[in-house]
Amino acid sequence: MALALVVLGGCNELSARREVQEGNAEYSEQNYDKAAAHFEKAIATAPNLEIAHHNLGITYSRMFKPGVDTPENKALADKAAAQLSWWLAKHPDDTKIRKLITGIWIDADEYEAALAFWKKEHDRDPASRDVLQTVAGIYLKSGDWRSAIEWYRKDVEAAKDIPGKIAALSAIANVSFGKLFGGREKVFGAERCEIAEIGLQAAEEGIKLDPKAIALWGTSQGLWANRSVANGQSWAYQIDQAEAQVFAQQARVLREEAKKAQAAAGGDAPAAPAGTPPGSGT
Repeated sequence: MALALVVLGGCNELSARREVQEGNAEYSEQNYDKAAAHFEKAIATAPNLEIAHHNLGITYSRMFKPGVDTPENKALADKAAAQLSWWLAKHPDDTKIRKLITGIWIDADEYEAALAFWKKEHDRDPASRDVLQTVAGIYLKSGDWRSAIEWYRKDVEAAKDIPGKIAALSAIANVSFGKLFGGREKVFGAERCEIAEIGLQAAEEGIKLDPKAIALWGTSQGLWANRSVANGQSWAYQIDQAEAQVFAQQARVLREEAKKAQAAAGGDAPAAPAGTPPGSGT
């Protein structure tokens, strides 16, 4: 009887692998419905055949349409996530699949599922800055910018060198700037001042670590300029605008120094740092 079960199991896996091959052929022709049917049949025949779960999850991800809010499309996202989660339980370090499943959750507005997954990854590897940044990014996409900043703060603490800490502090400053710039017609008064202070504090920390961090000087200028419209008093506006000009001037000086250094080395002048706010602060 034991021998018969072994033989039967081998036959089932062989049959399931044939289904996977046929599913792969349909997938290559972009016949995703037919491909999914073959992969589902393979799993029904051999439930532990890993490649069938992997390929079925990818197929469902292809069938899922971001931005389409229907029960059917939501079901495809759930099916894709279920199969890819099964695969990740066996292959937790598959970065390609981790990225794919995260994208599906975000596109399907399943932020809680994405956060639950990545917080488990954080528990598994608390020192991983990639994980910290991913959690922060998911919070930011979900609209919870305060939680995003909390996780970027964790990234500051986890960074072992000055460039890493400056990158994390820059992320905080940029989140604050983006919140002010995007909400320039909605965010006023004390709330606007608070958001600006969060960014300015982070930028100040970074500048203390590296006084020549051009991007942080530029971001600070943008934060001061955006803070200046927090309330209607003309004196407060003038003070904040004056602070903005101080940071703008220092950013210009550092850019000129960088250009001269680059020219002396025989190279082209560097472009303005990515993410530097416009000089007008608007």
